[in-house]
Amino acid sequence: MKKEYSHSKVHDIELKDCKYLGQGHSGRVYLMPDGKVLKIFKSSTSCKAEFDILKSVEGSPHFPKAYKLGDHYMIREYVGGMNVYDYIKKYGLSRSFVLKVVDLVDHMKKLGFTKLEVRFPHLFVQEDGTLMMIDPRKSYEEYIPYPKSFFRKLKKMGLLDKFIRILEEERKGLKWIEYIKR
Repeated sequence: MKKEYSHSKVHDIELKDCKYLGQGHSGRVYLMPDGKVLKIFKSSTSCKAEFDILKSVEGSPHFPKAYKLGDHYMIREYVGGMNVYDYIKKYGLSRSFVLKVVDLVDHMKKLGFTKLEVRFPHLFVQEDGTLMMIDPRKSYEEYIPYPKSFFRKLKKMGLLDKFIRILEEERKGLKWIEYIKR
């Protein structure tokens, strides 16, 4: 049975004072008056798991800082910027952007992630061009050796061949190329 949200107040935070940002697979997200994000989860297990992942990567330039954990909610840093889909539609697929994606996934690997998935809805390009990722799930539990959904989305956009071409020119021998061409 799907869990419904019936919160008007979480801990000491009045939701009417927050700006609703959206809803995803695991919960609803609000921007609090202090500029931080309140994420209310359907499952306390998912909430703790995501909070723990964010705490484990604290200090990483690619993930938001996690501040507080409650039973079904967390408070974390707000990630602004432009969603990667909108960014690519507006600016195209540049060589420097492709290399930033590779660097992000390399960074995830160094952090010990076994799930190297990068989904478009969870990736944001900051004003300075850096990439920030939200909603890391099962990063140490599942095994996905390359950003599969990212490539599926590029293929739908007609940009996968260009991405592969840049990878082959800039990062010969990268294992992703083998996975992509399967």
